Amino acid sequence: MAQFFTAKSNKLNKLSKKITLDVQRLDHKGQGVANHQGKVVFIPGLLPGERGEVQLTEQKKRFAQAKLLRRLGQSPLRIQPQCQHFGCCGGCQVQHLEAGQQRAYKQQTLLEMLSRLGGCEPDEVAEPLFGSTWHYRRRARLALRVERGELRMGFRREGSSEIEPVQCCPILVPPFDGLLPEIHTLLSGLKGKRQLGHLELTRTAGESLFCLRVLKPLQDADCGALAAFARKHGLTVLLDDGDAVTRLDGKPLAPFAIELGEMSPPLAYLPGDFIQVNGEVNQAMVAQALEWLAPRPQDQVLELFAGIGNFSFPLARRCRSVLAVEGVSSMVARGNGRARELGLDNLSFCQADLNDGAGDPRWLKPVDLLLLDPARAGAGGALAHLGNWCPRRVLYVSCNPASLARDAKMLTEQGYRLKRVGLVDMFPHTQHLESMALFEKSGL
Repeated sequence: MAQFFTAKSNKLNKLSKKITLDVQRLDHKGQGVANHQGKVVFIPGLLPGERGEVQLTEQKKRFAQAKLLRRLGQSPLRIQPQCQHFGCCGGCQVQHLEAGQQRAYKQQTLLEMLSRLGGCEPDEVAEPLFGSTWHYRRRARLALRVERGELRMGFRREGSSEIEPVQCCPILVPPFDGLLPEIHTLLSGLKGKRQLGHLELTRTAGESLFCLRVLKPLQDADCGALAAFARKHGLTVLLDDGDAVTRLDGKPLAPFAIELGEMSPPLAYLPGDFIQVNGEVNQAMVAQALEWLAPRPQDQVLELFAGIGNFSFPLARRCRSVLAVEGVSSMVARGNGRARELGLDNLSFCQADLNDGAGDPRWLKPVDLLLLDPARAGAGGALAHLGNWCPRRVLYVSCNPASLARDAKMLTEQGYRLKRVGLVDMFPHTQHLESMALFEKSGL
């Protein structure tokens, strides 16, 4: 059998050798974990209890990466993936594992990382939050590129800039889940298809947004084709030229509504704003945040990494005041505008760099409650100011268990205990692990 690597060195020859390994567990990325000659080996595509014939593709001092050549046997945990693009598209890494088992592995990963990296264990582990496992994603970005005259449309392959063309995506919400072939046909027929950068699809409370990144203005014929497609499928077409987003129909661009259910009036959203992609689970997450924080009418709340107010508006209806801090000025303006519309005089947004070591006097004041919802890098820079706030409770919403664990260590070292933690399964079938952790001041 031909070797995977050309024989240019002994090292490459060693990497190309086929070996058989048994998987004991999954890592935080959903890869199978095995052992070989004293090293941990990561193998995408294998489940615990499965054996595979693999080829080492990268070796480090303590671990190696492997490519699965042939699976030998099948775990009882394995199911048939529903998507025809599974294993090629970089989106759903664990679709071959039953949804309940996915949550169990993610929760175990979360607890292990808190213990190993954070040196702490929770007093209580909450039941996971989850919703529908299919047709849940209300926002997605599709890559577009013309190659050899043909338009490729799809998602990036795992660990690659290459585009995997997709004909379906069963995690997208309607109407997007069934429109991908027709969208590809439409865009392939545009005269300006080489001027397309990407396509972002978003389902808001009342509209289906079809936002095209265009490198140059489209011809009238192309705009007409887009308009006809929009009428047929009930879409709102937006064009993003890199400087501004405009509506194809010429109407003024106004914010779109993002529902939060009974907890709050809708948020004001524009393309480019951050929103959670799973609307059902997001509403459950916000409800749990309110329950865990238990705000009182006299409480002053500080929220960091606030976005357009996913937590801010529900909190403002339950406490004395909320100061919502966000780094993106456009989202701050949108949040303040929406607060004025709703007459919420106790809610204000301010723009600040939350990684600035010097801090900002507007938000370096004592508060009763603190809520953080940082990006993957975590909130280490902001938590350096914890002594200025001295909240009785801290609620940390995390999209990265490693950064949560590091920040949990900072909190526990400053006199807080990890009262409760729970998985939030925002992205079923993927490696992404969202969670919520509640810290309380020791001695309360």
